[in-house]
Amino acid sequence: MSVAPVPKSIMKLFILGATGPSGQTLVTQALDAGHEVTAVVRNPDKMKTTHDKLKVVKGDIFSESSLQEHMSGHDAVLSCLGSHSSWMAEVTLYSESIKPIVGAMRAANVSRFLGITSWCTSDEKGPFVMDWLIKPLLLKKVLKDMGAMEEYLIGCEDINYTIAKPPGLGDGNVTEKKIKAVVGQYVNGGAFSIGRADLAKFMLSCLNTDEWDRKLVSVAY
Repeated sequence: MSVAPVPKSIMKLFILGATGPSGQTLVTQALDAGHEVTAVVRNPDKMKTTHDKLKVVKGDIFSESSLQEHMSGHDAVLSCLGSHSSWMAEVTLYSESIKPIVGAMRAANVSRFLGITSWCTSDEKGPFVMDWLIKPLLLKKVLKDMGAMEEYLIGCEDINYTIAKPPGLGDGNVTEKKIKAVVGQYVNGGAFSIGRADLAKFMLSCLNTDEWDRKLVSVAY
């Protein structure tokens, strides 16, 4: 299925992880589409983008009160939070941050959430390369924690989530490539990399449709 156009309705978006490579791309596209954006960052000095509709605030993703302080009045929360892959150390970023994020959303009366995880975050059988190389050798702990976050959201009946699940991410501008989007753990026959810009385009398109409401959506070229 092809990605829908960037949404026409103007919204107030609360973006987490805004200084990372995916977050910066999402912020730029959201502003270009006319949205008002609040970028939540650990260090505001790292946010180089400036715009009349951009507000940069310092926030702690592990603190419900820190997030709630700035969240009221927004239409949706979009998360581009990411963790470095680790073969040895435990990864808890996703599972530990989603609880205060959801808590802040409830307190601020915001129900729409869009986030990013990855292909193959469950124990379901996936592509050979993922199951036998990438997952066991590189991303096992990251994918496990992403999966825990997904399971937590599934249990939150009051949160209207969409989780975009890309394979590897690349840089570059938005392309005209058709993006395949399917509910599930991976896209059968899909390429193993998708551009961050095209992923951001897909996420923003989800704001204008209920097709992907409360779904884990794998994407690929």
